[in-house]
Amino acid sequence: MIIKTLIDSNKNVLSQLEQAIKQLSENEFSESLPILSEVSIGKHVRHIIELYQEFLLGAVIKIINYDQRKRNILFEQKKEIAIAGIHSIMALLSQLESDTNVTVRAQFENDILLDLPSTISRELAYNLEHAIHHMAIIQICIKHHFPSIKLHKDFGLAYSTIQYNSTHVHANIPTS
Repeated sequence: MIIKTLIDSNKNVLSQLEQAIKQLSENEFSESLPILSEVSIGKHVRHIIELYQEFLLGAVIKIINYDQRKRNILFEQKKEIAIAGIHSIMALLSQLESDTNVTVRAQFENDILLDLPSTISRELAYNLEHAIHHMAIIQICIKHHFPSIKLHKDFGLAYSTIQYNSTHVHANIPTS
């Protein structure tokens, strides 16, 4: 049940990302934007995709190393390749069946390499929150540079924020 819920939530967020990408032109997707310190929306999308790829590889071999991302420039330059990457991730997420233990290998300051115990469900939750975080940044860029793009009402919002906003009337009142 936990795995299915996390998989469905991840696929929902990735679907929102796909719908946003589809509305952007190739140039809008790959353009360096001043609001992002000259980084593109595509670079944020690539980063999201590649963390999921490392998670899915690590789910098989039981060692996840997010630092080993390939940094495939095509994911940030060609929106159709990014969309294909998202589709592949969603298909592979659907194949996850059980929550097993994994090791997350990460390098920290002074070149210290640590192996941290984790689980598939914990890393699904991490990737979900990570994707939402980058989508919040993407949302700012789209609203600022491409206001004609229509985003899902929950695009870039954490599930806890969505829940809070739905139960607290004052949370939805714009400030002046």
